[in-house]
Amino acid sequence: MSKNKTEFQIERIAFFSDAVFAIAITLLVIEIHAPVFNSEVTAAEAFKEFLHLIPEFAAVLFSFFLISLNWRRHHQLYGILNGYNEKLITLNFFALVSIVFLPFSTAFISKNWVRFWMNPLVLPFVIYSLNNLACAFFNYLLFRYALNPKNELYAPNDAFNAEKVKLEVLFPVFVFTVTTIVGCFNHFFALLCFALFAFEPLFIKFMLRGKNGKTELRN
Repeated sequence: MSKNKTEFQIERIAFFSDAVFAIAITLLVIEIHAPVFNSEVTAAEAFKEFLHLIPEFAAVLFSFFLISLNWRRHHQLYGILNGYNEKLITLNFFALVSIVFLPFSTAFISKNWVRFWMNPLVLPFVIYSLNNLACAFFNYLLFRYALNPKNELYAPNDAFNAEKVKLEVLFPVFVFTVTTIVGCFNHFFALLCFALFAFEPLFIKFMLRGKNGKTELRN
């Protein structure tokens, strides 16, 4: 296959993936239903009803942030690929499937926010955390395969430290594994586990100790 043909096919994969990310982000806000007030509703009652939507807005913004992080990683990966194969496409589909379910898990946890604080129910949080774990896990599998020099899907260069990038993609797998397991027992403690993200630089520094190379990401 010619170089131009290969680049075109890689762009097709990237464009299709971009469309899935865009649809997932759009579906997040569609799950928020605006309240309808009749003529008897007072301003105070309407404002109180609107305040009930705040947890849903917060959940949408948080999921938007997570999806945007996944898209940024995806964008960086396809910016350096110069080849593809069937396994790469399959792994890419698995990564996208987990993204597609985020609007549902986001709505599931946001619409049951009352049970988060009163008479706690852990299921919505566990489903949401498990969904993000799936996103992180399949994203890592995609990166690990694509950045394996043996697969010859990209040309290693000094401006892109593949080992560092794979560790950056791997760390969320650890964090969401912890939040999911802890969330099965107590979702309040699971929330505290998100603070583990602060240790990512230390984790990467520890894993790369003794290794030389630049750590600049190529946009």
